[in-house]
Amino acid sequence: MYLVTADEMREMDHRTIESFGVPGRVLMENAGLGATNVMQAHFPGLESKKVGVLAGRGNNGGDGFVIARYLSFRGVKVTVFLLSKKGKVKGDAGANLALLGPLDIPVVEVEDSAALKKKKVAMRQQDVWVDALLGTGLNADVRGHYREAIDFINRRNQPVFSVDLPSGLNSDTGQVCGSCIRARVTATFGFAKVGLKVFPGAALCGELEVIDIGIPPYIAEAVNPRRYLLTKMVFGTI
Repeated sequence: MYLVTADEMREMDHRTIESFGVPGRVLMENAGLGATNVMQAHFPGLESKKVGVLAGRGNNGGDGFVIARYLSFRGVKVTVFLLSKKGKVKGDAGANLALLGPLDIPVVEVEDSAALKKKKVAMRQQDVWVDALLGTGLNADVRGHYREAIDFINRRNQPVFSVDLPSGLNSDTGQVCGSCIRARVTATFGFAKVGLKVFPGAALCGELEVIDIGIPPYIAEAVNPRRYLLTKMVFGTI
């Protein structure tokens, strides 16, 4: 199994979109649907629980919006807590955010620390969390209300399902960038990231599932990742 860096994964996505012709929105849809299926397999009985989606304004948040939509289709009560203003969400993520309105899925804007403090009452009412806050592009310590939100979720000690990787984890090194979500399950897209298979990342991602999002094998081979996992890991030991 390939282990990829953030740059290698971005290059695969880019080639799939630009040379193979699969729109980025299709890749996001595949990611969100696959992640929803994994989440329901690992967390039975979601229909009787309240699910909070902690979302950023980038593509990781976009994956979270797709998950929120599919959970809603399946009878799950979902609330999205967006750590931004809606108007700042652009591109494929913005398109998927717009689809939540007609479905009456609540989207709560949490644009700063003051707003986070006010919304904690509503956040405490959630039973399970989808972590769709920060993706593979993180290369500096998490700060401000993003870090406060991560710490809040961790203190709640509730089940967390992370999208692609736990927010606050460096996807290349497995190191914590200031603060990091502790996930029970992580659904990663395309290929496992290096940081999910080395410590401390391997201990923070919980059970790891890899979702096929439609990247052609020849593109992965052309990018030629330099790392490969030969055998199954048990507590991080190969």
